[in-house]
Amino acid sequence: MVETALRRLGMVCAAVIAAVYLAYVLAVPLGLVPEGDRLGIPEIILALALLAGAWLSASSYSITDLSVGSGGVSARLARAEARQSALESEVEALRVALTGVVTKYEWGHLSKLAGQEPAWVRFRRDHKLQLELERLDAMGFIEPKDPRGLNAIPQDHADRDDEFDLGHYVAITTEGREYLALRRRLHGEG
Repeated sequence: MVETALRRLGMVCAAVIAAVYLAYVLAVPLGLVPEGDRLGIPEIILALALLAGAWLSASSYSITDLSVGSGGVSARLARAEARQSALESEVEALRVALTGVVTKYEWGHLSKLAGQEPAWVRFRRDHKLQLELERLDAMGFIEPKDPRGLNAIPQDHADRDDEFDLGHYVAITTEGREYLALRRRLHGEG
C-alpha cells in the first residue's frame, strides 16, 4: 500500500518535472527566456538527474550502485524486491493449487501410468478406484483404452480379488503428462 503511494508520488513528480523541463526547452528557442536567465549545463544536468530519479522511483527499478568518476556517471539498476516477492507468492499459490487438483491416490495412478512399469492396482468393492479414474478422465488426464470405457474394469475384476495392470484399461493423456511435469517442477521434484 505504502509502496503504491510512493510509486504514484514518484510518477506525479516525474510528470511535473518533465512538464516544467519541456516548457523550458520550448521557451528558449521561442525567445521567452532572456539569454542571461537561461540555465547552464550544470543546471540542465541536475534537472535531467531529477527527472531520472523521479522516473526510477515511479518504476519497478531501483538504483543499486551509483558512481561518478572521470568516465562520467554510471548506475546499476535492479528490479525491486517487491516484484520478486509478489512472484514468489504467486508461484506458491500455484503450487498449492496444483497440489489440490488431484488427490494423492489419483496422483499415484497418474504417476504409475506415466512410468515404464506396469501400473498395478486392485479393484475396490467400495468403488473408490472407479471414482478416482472417472475424475481423472473428466479432467482429461486419462482416457479409456477399452471400447467399454471405464466400465470394463468392474466388469472384468469385480468378482476377483487380484491385482491388475491399470495400463491395460486406461492411458495417460498429453494433458495428464503436462500436469505431472508442471506439478513436479513447481514442487522441485525431478
